Amino acid sequence: MTHIRNLYLIRHGITDWNREFRMQGQTDIPLSTEGLEQAGCVAERLAAFSSKPSVVISSDLSRARQTAEVIAERLHLCVETTPLLRETNLGDWEGLTHDEINARGDAELFARYQENSFINRPPNSETLESAWERMTTALAQIKTRYPTESLVIVGHGGSMRVLLYEALGAPVETMNRIWLANASLSIVEERFREGALIRRGVSLLNDTSHLG
Repeated sequence: MTHIRNLYLIRHGITDWNREFRMQGQTDIPLSTEGLEQAGCVAERLAAFSSKPSVVISSDLSRARQTAEVIAERLHLCVETTPLLRETNLGDWEGLTHDEINARGDAELFARYQENSFINRPPNSETLESAWERMTTALAQIKTRYPTESLVIVGHGGSMRVLLYEALGAPVETMNRIWLANASLSIVEERFREGALIRRGVSLLNDTSHLG
């Protein structure tokens, strides 16, 4: 008999820093009022699915945790948090706009970062290899604890992309080739037969139809 479970991957709702185009990284910025409204919209979307998730897991940063809490309340679940799902640390550029990064003398590096952020990293930042390793470690831990349950996983543009790329079998170098909007929904579908995984793939990507 075939069993299907879904991983519902949610990027957190919008923040004031998102609106100001500031680099957030691991700086702990809360949701804006609009972001909380977005979280409510995605919560209603999930509540309407026939395949209901039984667990909500989130990055421990406020913007993700607040999004997860709104979802969990609507689904009558609790939220589990982990620092392993945090956004990539962006070092000295956190809190800065593009213009402010250029003004501090990093214009050339920032231009190279935009072309290839895998090789060109902000000063004192986390490497993408390191971010990839901790995010896939989080996924492995989650799957060990919940091997067949449908789950909501709430995180950031970086952490949710990694989980999508892991499902696709894509390499770390492709980490920034998908864009995920705030409060977007993506779904990884996994099929099991007699407890063994037989198929895995992305069935929905960066969907924001619930936001109107």
